[in-house]
Amino acid sequence: MKTLQTLPLVFLVSLTLFGCGAPKADPTATVALARCVYVNAFSDNLECKEYLGSDWTPEAIGADCASPVPGSDPGVVEMDLACDRAQILGECFIDAGTVESATIVFPGREGDSCNGLRTGCNFAGGDYVPASACGGEDPDNGVPAGQTFRPFEQVCMDPLPGEPVGAGPSGQVCTWEAISASTEEGRKYTDYASCDQVVQQRPYWAAESRTNTPQDDPRYSDDQWKSEFEWVTKQVESSACVCCHSAEAAPDAGPSGWYIEAEGIWIDGVDNDGLAMLAGWIDSTAFGAFDPEDNNNFDRSLTGLGTTDPLRMTSFLEGELGRRGLSPDDFAASEAFGGPLADQLTYVPEACPDGIGISRGDIVSWAGGGARYVYVLETWSDNPGVPPNLDLPFGTHWRLDVHPDADPISSGLRYGATPEGSVQAWPPQGGADMLISGRDYYLYVLRDVYQPITRCIFTAQ
Repeated sequence: MKTLQTLPLVFLVSLTLFGCGAPKADPTATVALARCVYVNAFSDNLECKEYLGSDWTPEAIGADCASPVPGSDPGVVEMDLACDRAQILGECFIDAGTVESATIVFPGREGDSCNGLRTGCNFAGGDYVPASACGGEDPDNGVPAGQTFRPFEQVCMDPLPGEPVGAGPSGQVCTWEAISASTEEGRKYTDYASCDQVVQQRPYWAAESRTNTPQDDPRYSDDQWKSEFEWVTKQVESSACVCCHSAEAAPDAGPSGWYIEAEGIWIDGVDNDGLAMLAGWIDSTAFGAFDPEDNNNFDRSLTGLGTTDPLRMTSFLEGELGRRGLSPDDFAASEAFGGPLADQLTYVPEACPDGIGISRGDIVSWAGGGARYVYVLETWSDNPGVPPNLDLPFGTHWRLDVHPDADPISSGLRYGATPEGSVQAWPPQGGADMLISGRDYYLYVLRDVYQPITRCIFTAQ
């Protein structure tokens, strides 16, 4: 027997940005108003974005190209130019056929990696079409077609035959289908939750990993170490980490880097930075975390890997780092893990340009296209991050969420209104907080989670 519990929408500003479904379009059918050339912070590859829709004013193009991908350096705007298509891996059509349409072109040639292009396009909210260099067909990495992020679900199931009674209602085992979640200790995550949604909650790509553990490694003959290693492995098996780091659970393209079935000692396949993150030596706050009480007592406050015993986990991981001759000092200057997620948390907003903010008639205006999340916050509020714990900062006056099956909303809605397909996620009761004329507030608008399109300070009229 299986039951579902949906996480309240107020806790669900999502971490991905899958927003496909726009009709395919012929990029030559519309003259490009401008192009933006930039390096994607995720892939470290050059990309080019064309602005096609009539809503793309020079000011809006400049603002978009200044932050083409969260965490990326500003791009270079070239007016009245289209992207070069002499050698490309594919195209990503965003809001095709609308006044907000744009196309991202992925430069490359035969032999370059096609893996991850669809995911990258999904994160941009587009419809990916591969070029001949990528086989002229959607590369199959085993990840379902792009879609908007959907609220987490907690799945409750009867224990497998032979396993003990669960801690949930009526003895069931309850597990969040979320990338930061874990099932009950001693059980396998994949027995009690599906990875289908999990792999869409972070950028996924297959990556090789080699352990290269010597056959005479002294750990093989250390019974105490082997006991701790077995415990750590079981902790991983209980977590959603296996959705990307298990050869049995990962999508068809394979695990993303290290995986627990690797020959030798799998932890040797984790690179130094990754191991330091797992040990808590490099910050990974931006990935989000559940409260242990709501996550089968798995805690991620001290370590990057969820665990029921943070001190025991830290001791083991620090031992592995020490075995490599590394100390916390070696990572003191390391950037926090999360890329654009970490950048989103540390972003410092500036004043809104003219026409952006909330007008005297309570009309909320932003740039960058359709939105799924709209926040009005105090100027000192933290930036919204990922669920389940970073998506409702203290100081939020109003938050509007668009249902994942509904179309994004356009700029120009009235403050406090809930257009069809949307819900007021904050305040939970009553209308939106009244704004005081002459006071500054923070407008934060996202295409989808960690896809901010407008972040700026405005003065209430």
